[in-house]
Amino acid sequence: MKKQKIITLAGFFISIILLYFSLRDIKFDEIVKTLQRADYRLLFVPLVFIAISITGCSFRWSRICGGNVRFSQTFTALMIGLFVNNVLPARIGELARGYVLSKKTGLSFTYSLSTVLADRFFDLTGLLAITFLFFPKHSLPPATSKAIYVLVALLIACILIMIVLSHRRFASIIARRLQGVKRPFFSEIAQRVLEIQENLRRVNSPLNLTGFIILSIINWLSMSAALYFIALSLGITLDFKYVPFVCALLNMGLVIPSSPGYIGVYQFLLVYLLSIFEVPKPEAFTIAVLFHASWYIPYNVVGAVLAIKEHLKFEEIKDLKEKGDAS
Repeated sequence: MKKQKIITLAGFFISIILLYFSLRDIKFDEIVKTLQRADYRLLFVPLVFIAISITGCSFRWSRICGGNVRFSQTFTALMIGLFVNNVLPARIGELARGYVLSKKTGLSFTYSLSTVLADRFFDLTGLLAITFLFFPKHSLPPATSKAIYVLVALLIACILIMIVLSHRRFASIIARRLQGVKRPFFSEIAQRVLEIQENLRRVNSPLNLTGFIILSIINWLSMSAALYFIALSLGITLDFKYVPFVCALLNMGLVIPSSPGYIGVYQFLLVYLLSIFEVPKPEAFTIAVLFHASWYIPYNVVGAVLAIKEHLKFEEIKDLKEKGDAS
């Protein structure tokens, strides 16, 4: 618990520092002038693309789960998970997703959590695909290039691990080695490895893999379109071919520890990435705030309503986290 508190405090500290750097050298009246130019009719367009993206994510997850799992069940679990990530520290939204899905479907929590991991695998694959498909010819700062290489290497490593786990032989070897360590924690990991393997094996046909990857790309392109129309509503014209690249790097960069909801980190990353494509800092910060709010507010409202409807108690999710840390 002490370690978790340190990580949480570090996340808040990083968020505050990065929010400061995002706002540094920006005058308040510059933000006001940017907002005064806005065409507020266009601000509703991003909501349509965000809805398309979240619908695609829910549908993909329901197909990954297989069986009789319905879209409505994965949509509910996904929205509650996003809401939990936005309001609680330690980023336990993935645990919440698995927990809610297990409650709604009767599937075991371990199996439900394995479907979350498989779903995230396709999210990561979609981000990688977007990064490579829309990699700009525009020269990038050296620091950005190095960060891209590190992030892409991490994503590729995660994807390779998931590919290895999708093969029964390799998963069985890993599970046996883990079970050989006479500790409950390693036995639990071994069981999860086998659950993940079973889940991935079921969706491991070329047709399924291709379909899930294409759907992931569409989902991220929808979020990119939302970002594009936020900028357009403020009278800022961005070449759309750069926007998916910005959106991909933004989401990959969210691995940085932060406060709940990525406040501060989100603004810093987007301001920095837009500056590469010559968007002035006041306009970039305004875009970052509006884009963040365009999904943050709907996710929280819908997620909170669904959490109340499902009688979800935060203590239940925290208990799962504490048990996992203690195992």
